[in-house]
Amino acid sequence: MNSPLGFSVDDIGMDGYSTEDHLNKILQFCDANKIKATLFAVPLYDGKRLDRRPEYVSILRAAIKSGHEVAQHGLTHDRFEIGIPPDMIMLLPHEGPARKYLAENREKIVASHTVENIRKTLSTGRKILEDAIGCAIKGFRSPALQSCPNLFIALEEEGYQYDSSTILQKSAWDILNGIDCTPQAIRRNSFEQLKKSDVMRELPLTAEYTWYLKKDKFETFCNLAVHDFDACMKAGIPFVNLCHVSPILEGENDLGFELYRRLFKHVRDFEQTSGTAVERLTLSEIASEYFKDGGHNPKR
Repeated sequence: MNSPLGFSVDDIGMDGYSTEDHLNKILQFCDANKIKATLFAVPLYDGKRLDRRPEYVSILRAAIKSGHEVAQHGLTHDRFEIGIPPDMIMLLPHEGPARKYLAENREKIVASHTVENIRKTLSTGRKILEDAIGCAIKGFRSPALQSCPNLFIALEEEGYQYDSSTILQKSAWDILNGIDCTPQAIRRNSFEQLKKSDVMRELPLTAEYTWYLKKDKFETFCNLAVHDFDACMKAGIPFVNLCHVSPILEGENDLGFELYRRLFKHVRDFEQTSGTAVERLTLSEIASEYFKDGGHNPKR
């Protein structure tokens, strides 16, 4: 198959970064643009189990019937529950308390990330989500893209079909951190080097382009999204975005959706000029259809 597009949304159920109304608006936007979304849901946030939040449950079950997918986003979205976030995330202004906690407790945090502990965290969250949506959870993305070597061992042992906790485009977070930068090149070997398992598929995301997006950064992030899409198509690898439920809607003047309107137009123009169809798939569909033999060898 040709290189596909996967549209992913993080933080479903995480109060302060997600509301039922915002999630509905994202799904309406995806349906209007014929996009299949992969919705990464937080199983247990601030003591609230997602399977006991009926409005979210109703939305997610309806989304699945419409062709979207629900996947797992950690357990509680604690910063260090299964690993340590990369530096580019820890440098964000709102991560000050987490930076301080990490500096004071790194040794204890690292020691807690055993395969056994991570498997327990994964399975607890997975059961909550499966009880909520009534079907199997196949995919995983870690909160704040945190990771450690044992995370990927635990994911494989727990039988997840795919993970999407690694990134191809660090530059987006550099922009958010006020660092002048040139977009990183995205090549096939970049994708291949992020492989974590001979069994579980790794579907790296490109970047977050719509985090409380403001007018002064709109063109910069639009150009980056187009750059990343074009690079993925040239490399013959999936393009997987990242956005967050409320931040995409709480920027200025609908700019989050406007960025994707512009990007989707670029995708349609690419299809027309190249004669190549770009399939809009859930991440589990990409993991099933794009790869063969359990490895990172694309079907042709």
